[in-house]
This record gives sequence, structure tokens and C-alpha cells, in this order.
Amino acid sequence: MKKFYLFSGMIAFAGILALNSCTKAEIDDNESGNENPDIEQKDDFVSFSAEINPLSRATDTKFDVQDNIGVFAVKSNGNDNKGIIQSSGNYADNVKYTYNGSRFTSSNGIEIEEDGTQYYYHAVYPYTADASDYFMFSIKSDQTGDNYTLSDLCTAHTAATSSKLVDLKFSHRLSKLIVNLEGSNWPSGDYTLKLNDVYTNASVDLNAMNFSYGDRKGEVIMAANGNMSYKAVLPPQTLAKDNFATLSIGSQDYLVTLNNSLTMRSGMQYEISLTYNNNAVTVEFTGDIYPWGEEDDRFEDVVPDDIREALDDWIPIYTGVNPPIVEGTYFADPLETVHCEDEGMGGYDPGHIVESLIINFSNQNTSDNTVDYNEREVDGSHVGAGDGAFISGSGNNFTAFFNVTGSTNGISTKTALIISGTKSSSGISNLYYAFVMVEKGYDPDNELMKEGVFRVFKDKDGLSVNTSWTRSRSTIEVDSSNYYSVFSKLK
Repeated sequence: MKKFYLFSGMIAFAGILALNSCTKAEIDDNESGNENPDIEQKDDFVSFSAEINPLSRATDTKFDVQDNIGVFAVKSNGNDNKGIIQSSGNYADNVKYTYNGSRFTSSNGIEIEEDGTQYYYHAVYPYTADASDYFMFSIKSDQTGDNYTLSDLCTAHTAATSSKLVDLKFSHRLSKLIVNLEGSNWPSGDYTLKLNDVYTNASVDLNAMNFSYGDRKGEVIMAANGNMSYKAVLPPQTLAKDNFATLSIGSQDYLVTLNNSLTMRSGMQYEISLTYNNNAVTVEFTGDIYPWGEEDDRFEDVVPDDIREALDDWIPIYTGVNPPIVEGTYFADPLETVHCEDEGMGGYDPGHIVESLIINFSNQNTSDNTVDYNEREVDGSHVGAGDGAFISGSGNNFTAFFNVTGSTNGISTKTALIISGTKSSSGISNLYYAFVMVEKGYDPDNELMKEGVFRVFKDKDGLSVNTSWTRSRSTIEVDSSNYYSVFSKLK
């Protein structure tokens, strides 16, 4: 069962979800022959805690269960040898470790001497069988699905330590490209964005910390990055302005040409925006350049990694420090249930329509990435407000995080709220509304959902139109006897 807990602070869906276990795929462990991902290692083996620096990676979450890394260990000689990796013959060479949800372990792990001897550790994600002090790493030519994550080369390097639980801080070593499709006049159809004639392998020098393009070129299909946005991991390289990419919409192909060549550096993220005019795709601008995964320092405090990972099942979360301007008032109607943690216990089944909402964003601060918020039900009794909330995103995609205080049917409520969507001239497309009931007032008749329970809703028709705060219902007819607040319990 998924559960939310709340930290104090701006929102903080913080604390968090015990995830339902999925059926685990078998892991081919060349080191030990162990095919069980729930690896139990001996107590005398070294294990590793790990995080990505900055606190994201290609999946925009923390490490996932069953992720594999390769670890090298170099014994310190006490004379400042800096832990230089040799091509072979190190204390440990490319030992496979598997993430179990809290740390990386191995049933055939690295056993160290317990006399105070110190060791340097070097780790590579994803596990690469031929990794060494110098090796070639290939990205995936089709980065949809899991291949996007497996194209994200990350490495970590430690100081000398005698600890048996070692903290690894990984950094991105390749480059990340985001392409946003701006505007609302794009034709309908299935979209595929393919990069043309790009380097698809990288030379990796772990000692020199040098990561550069290799000797192979090809095409790369970009992964979806939310609505009308795409992303790919590439070796550092210069992308030529001519024949940059091909955008396929249905059966029509559009050749994309840059205004200027784009030089991409290791560990950096680059954004490009495209527009559609007169049956042609053009580059509108090349966006700002950020360290890959850079986020507001508050982000981890607001929404920790584990809740962001869990919410992937129900709502898109858009990270980034360049969200669109969302100030305005919007009509979320009809509002459809996506998921209720308390389904069958007063919560709604998927597809159930609930009372529509008017939502308002105001006072957006583009320097601090904050925005104020108000909400009310169209025909119901609920009202709520959240001040100074944090908003993240990139291009037209955004996610806003709020602590909302309000009341429903005269009962006070405190909720931790996440709203995601895509800003357009007509309103907000694909709006999702997810919250946890943090606290409620006196409710003797159990009219409202329980505390600690989360629910997710979305605008069913895909567009929350621009509107006024005083708007009343006009778009759909409903049976009021079965039309409840997002916070209510079914009777």
C-alpha cells in the first residue's frame, strides 16, 4: 500500500510511500551466477549507499530497484596514490552490485581487510561488462522506455576509506538534450523525433575524468519528456546546424535545421524549442544551458525522491528550473478520478467524475520559482488557498507544489497538493491534480476522506480552459446526488 507522510515546510509530501512490489525480472549476474535481485550479501562484504549529484538522473528519480553498477576498489598505499585505476589487477575489478531499494549489495561482493586499511572506490552506472580505466560506452539508438535510463553514464569516485558502508555520489558524464515543441497549432498524429548523424559512443577515461565522443555515428530516437517535449542522452559533441533532426508526424517527415551549431559539454543540459508555421518546423531559440538535472535547492525538501518515483504511476512530474508562466484562472471540468488509495473504502473508482474545480495561479516569481494558489469547487462548498508554492518545469510543462488550507462542507482541511500540466494559449492541457489529506477538522459523520490518504484526478477532456473566478457550471450535466467533492467519501 502506498502511504504519504508530511514534513513541515512548503509542501512536503515528504516521507513517504511504501511501494507495492512489482514482479522482478531476473538479473543475469555474470559475477556470481545469482539471478535473484533480492541479493543477500555476507556481512563482511562492502555495500554502497548512493545518490546522483545533482539529485536526479535520466529517469528524473533516484536509483531504481535492480539497477546495476560496476565497482573498482584500489587499496591505498598510504603515500597519496590517489586510487589510480589500473587496466587490470586492482584490488577489485568491475564487481557488479545491484540496488535493493536502499543500497547496492552483491552476493559476491568486495571483501576488505579489517585492520584499518583504506580503499578508494570507483563506480560506473549502468554496469558495463568491459568497463576499465579506459573503455568505450555506447548509448541506445532508440531511447524510448528503459533505454533512456541505460544511456545515462554516471560515475562516482571516493576518497580512501576503511568503512564497509560507502557513500557513492554519482555525477552525469554525458550530455542531455531537451527539445520542446512550442505553440498550439501542431498537426495531429503520432510523433517521433529522431536526431540525425550524431555520435553514439563515448570514450571514457576514469582516471583523467575525461568523457568525449567516440568513433561511431548514427540516428537516435528521443524519449518522451512529457507533453510535446523530448529528451535524449548523447556523448559530448557538437551538433551540426544542418540535418539536425527529423520530426515525423503521422506519415509526414519534417527536416529540422538549427540556426547555429550546438556544442554540448559533459554533464550539461541543453534545451531547444521548435515551432510550426506554414507547414514547416523551425527553431525558435536555443534555451539556457544548465548543469544536468539542476533544480532549485528546495526541490528535494519539497518532494523527496521516493514520492516522485511513486507518483510516476499516476501523474507526470516535470523537473527543471525554467517553468512557463501559468498565472491565470482555469476550469478543470469534467474532473475524472485517476486513482484513490482508499478505493473501496469511500474512495472513488477510476473514471468516476467528481465536482469540478476553478483553480487560480497568481504572483508568479520567475526568480524564486514560486507562485500563489487558490481553488474552489464550481457548485460545491470547498475553497482552499496556498501561498508561495514552488513551481518547476521546462518549456510549456510545469509542476506546482502547494500546502493548501481550506474547508469542505464546513470542515477544515489541510492538503499537500501537486498540479501538473502543459500551459497553452487556451488554458492548461493534460492537467493532473494529486493530493494527500494531511489533516481535517471535526468530522463526526465521516463525510471526508481519512487523513494520510492520497488521491489523483485529471481533467477528462484534456483541456482546463481559461476562465473567471466566478464561473459556474456550463459544460456538462450531472446527477447531483452522485456528484461529490474530491475530498468526500462515497455514501
